[in-house]
Amino acid sequence: MRKKGIALLMMSFMFVVISLSFHESAQAQVTQLSMGTATVGGIFYNIGMPVAQCVNKAAVGFNITAEVTEGTTENLRLLGQKKMQLAVITPQIGYLAMKGMQMFKDHPVDIRVIVRLLPNANVWVTLAKSDVKNIPELKGHKVGVGPASGGLGVIARTQLEFNGIDYKKDIKPYFMGAGDMAEALKDGTIEVAFLTAELAHLVATTHNIRILSWTEKELDNLLAKQPYYGKYTFPPNSFKGVDYPVLTADNGIQLICRTDMDEGLVYKLTKATIENLGCVTKTYAPAKAITPAWAASELAIPFHPGAIKYFKEVGVWKK
Repeated sequence: MRKKGIALLMMSFMFVVISLSFHESAQAQVTQLSMGTATVGGIFYNIGMPVAQCVNKAAVGFNITAEVTEGTTENLRLLGQKKMQLAVITPQIGYLAMKGMQMFKDHPVDIRVIVRLLPNANVWVTLAKSDVKNIPELKGHKVGVGPASGGLGVIARTQLEFNGIDYKKDIKPYFMGAGDMAEALKDGTIEVAFLTAELAHLVATTHNIRILSWTEKELDNLLAKQPYYGKYTFPPNSFKGVDYPVLTADNGIQLICRTDMDEGLVYKLTKATIENLGCVTKTYAPAKAITPAWAASELAIPFHPGAIKYFKEVGVWKK
């Protein structure tokens, strides 16, 4: 009996050892991935966090941690330094990084796209009582053009340029952050503001607004010369009191990685993201705009071969 008891004890011990070894092995096989987003409450954070959470719930073999950062430029630098594996970015700044231009001169970052995320379309907003009816009519008016530095300001001033407006000569520019522009528009400090859709909705809750739409000709000219922008139309009544469609430039949001990321891993990331868009939308409603075809559409930066493989399998890759 004593020998039998010792044998059972040894078997139990071995079972525990094997179980622990198996658990440690499984843990070791999980690839930890860091994803750069932006500041809390911003659109990059708002879409990046649910993507990470939903993919983690569904996928086996990797775990994504969504990190709070200063946004696109920092994300790209961290990616280039291999301190981060994934990043949410705007294609315009990503294009500069890929080409080694401007702030990335002498430090290019070799990147590829995993998925295109939701539309990121800012709009030119004025109050309904204003006499400004279209973007070229901004000349001579007080206009919020975003912060003096940073992506929002660059995009705003680029959009003015392609509408024939020199922000230094033709308007009275006000350099402000997005939230400050919304408040300045409401209190009359400025007459027009370059706002996110969310801030435009916020202003519309207390004021009657008008949103200035692009013309097809001007927008096509922008896209021909700067392919990192896209085209997006807000349907009628997307904003309170705005009963007409609003054509605007999509600044784009992309989930990217380094070019040298394993193809199999990127395939799994792409598949897990697309197949769990329903989960993402439950957390962040604007994500309903993302479809597989939209996610596979290109804005200047090439897609990773692993992502292309998945998109071809589901029949939405157009090339």
